[in-house]
Amino acid sequence: MKRKNISRKRKIIPLCGVIFNCCCIVISAVMTPVMAATDDIQSSVITDHDEQSVYDDGYNNGYEQALAEAHQKQKKASPPIKSELSIETVSLTPNELAKVEYLNAEKALDQQNSKQAALNLESALYYRPDWVMARQKLAALYYGRGNVQEAIATLERGLASQPNQADLRLTLAKLLINESQFQAALTVLEEQSGHMSIQYLAMRAALAQQLNHNDVALSCYQKLIQRSPNDGRWWMGKAIVQERNQAINQAQVSYQKALNLGNISSSSQQFIQQRLNAIKKQHKA
Repeated sequence: MKRKNISRKRKIIPLCGVIFNCCCIVISAVMTPVMAATDDIQSSVITDHDEQSVYDDGYNNGYEQALAEAHQKQKKASPPIKSELSIETVSLTPNELAKVEYLNAEKALDQQNSKQAALNLESALYYRPDWVMARQKLAALYYGRGNVQEAIATLERGLASQPNQADLRLTLAKLLINESQFQAALTVLEEQSGHMSIQYLAMRAALAQQLNHNDVALSCYQKLIQRSPNDGRWWMGKAIVQERNQAINQAQVSYQKALNLGNISSSSQQFIQQRLNAIKKQHKA
């Protein structure tokens, strides 16, 4: 009886070891080749034929299941890699291309490379000819580099396609004023049927007044007063034109209005006071 019990104990111990080894091999089956796992199996000493069959069945079933699971995970996690190289072409719109060139121009200006910036702005206008800001900046670059004619031509090309673009007209007029071409500047600031900004009207009025085009100047100052009736500058400008037209009483009222409203420099206040004193003397005489 004792010998029989000992024999059973010996039989149980190897079986536990076999099951333990089986579990270890099943876990590592995904990572190691089949032959390596088989070598591990053969290194275990198993003497009972029935136990060996249980072991083989458990190992084969576990290995096949683990292999199937690993294959499924790999299929979900990493899709098959294409063997062909695919090249996708992205096409930009003209507006997008113009923006790229404009940004490159700004980078060139940051690097103090005005020549490259001018080339980029020319490209931007090629893609988008109606871009006012790019055209103004390009004209300013040409003018700053001393190429006055090219600066003027750049703005004139813009006005040829956008004749009612007030900002381009203002920019061109300022450039011409800097070159003392006052009549040409006034011609650029021609009467517009649409809305004229205060800056547009003020420059046109000042140029007309300087060139003694009194009717044009008076019309502009009256429009400015309608826009900003409490701005003394426009009343003073109107008074000067009225005095030139010999409308002395009206000029006196306009001068006084400008003095009362303010928003004029101290030198302009002195000028107005002088003109009021001169008008009073004329009335006494």
